[in-house]
Amino acid sequence: MSTPLRYRGLPYEKGSHQQPSSRPVEHTYRGRHYVAPLMHEVATADTTVDLCYRGHHYVSHRDHVSSQN
Repeated sequence: MSTPLRYRGLPYEKGSHQQPSSRPVEHTYRGRHYVAPLMHEVATADTTVDLCYRGHHYVSHRDHVSSQN
Protein backbone atom coordinates (compact mmCIF):
# COMPACT_ATOMS: atom_id res chain seq x y z
CA MET A 1 0.00 0.00 0.00
CA SER A 2 1.34 3.44 -0.93
CA THR A 3 1.71 6.28 1.51
CA PRO A 4 -1.14 8.81 1.12
CA LEU A 5 -0.24 12.27 -0.17
CA ARG A 6 -0.25 15.03 2.44
CA TYR A 7 -0.41 18.81 2.24
CA ARG A 8 0.31 20.73 5.44
CA GLY A 9 -0.43 17.61 7.44
CA LEU A 10 -3.74 16.85 5.73
CA PRO A 11 -4.12 13.75 3.56
CA TYR A 12 -5.57 14.11 0.05
CA GLU A 13 -6.19 12.00 -3.02
CA LYS A 14 -4.44 12.97 -6.24
CA GLY A 15 -7.44 11.82 -8.30
CA SER A 16 -9.75 14.32 -6.61
CA HIS A 17 -7.90 17.37 -8.00
CA GLN A 18 -9.96 19.53 -10.28
CA GLN A 19 -8.36 19.88 -13.72
CA PRO A 20 -8.37 23.26 -15.53
CA SER A 21 -10.95 23.58 -18.27
CA SER A 22 -10.18 24.38 -21.90
CA ARG A 23 -13.26 26.66 -21.93
CA PRO A 24 -12.42 30.41 -21.96
CA VAL A 25 -12.96 32.20 -18.63
CA GLU A 26 -12.40 35.78 -17.50
CA HIS A 27 -9.40 36.16 -15.22
CA THR A 28 -6.79 38.72 -14.18
CA TYR A 29 -3.08 37.96 -14.00
CA ARG A 30 -0.55 40.56 -12.84
CA GLY A 31 -3.03 43.36 -13.43
CA ARG A 32 -3.94 42.30 -16.99
CA HIS A 33 -7.43 41.13 -17.85
CA TYR A 34 -7.82 38.00 -20.01
CA VAL A 35 -10.67 35.99 -21.50
CA ALA A 36 -8.89 32.73 -22.25
CA PRO A 37 -8.81 29.11 -21.12
CA LEU A 38 -6.76 28.42 -17.98
CA MET A 39 -5.42 25.24 -19.59
CA HIS A 40 -3.23 25.52 -22.69
CA GLU A 41 -0.85 23.43 -24.73
CA VAL A 42 2.83 23.64 -23.88
CA ALA A 43 4.73 25.86 -26.30
CA THR A 44 7.83 24.48 -28.01
CA ALA A 45 11.12 26.00 -26.89
CA ASP A 46 12.84 28.44 -29.22
CA THR A 47 16.39 27.08 -29.34
CA THR A 48 17.58 29.78 -31.76
CA VAL A 49 17.62 32.49 -29.06
CA ASP A 50 21.10 33.42 -27.85
CA LEU A 51 20.92 34.17 -24.12
CA CYS A 52 23.59 36.18 -22.30
CA TYR A 53 24.06 36.74 -18.56
CA ARG A 54 26.70 39.14 -17.24
CA GLY A 55 28.55 39.02 -20.55
CA HIS A 56 28.63 35.23 -20.83
CA HIS A 57 26.63 33.15 -23.27
CA TYR A 58 24.17 30.80 -21.57
CA VAL A 59 24.31 27.12 -22.45
CA SER A 60 21.58 25.00 -20.91
CA HIS A 61 22.65 22.13 -18.70
CA ARG A 62 20.64 19.75 -20.91
CA ASP A 63 22.62 20.81 -24.00
CA HIS A 64 25.91 20.47 -22.13
CA VAL A 65 25.12 16.93 -20.96
CA SER A 66 23.87 15.74 -24.37
CA SER A 67 27.02 17.05 -26.11
CA GLN A 68 29.26 14.95 -23.82
CA ASN A 69 27.51 11.66 -24.67
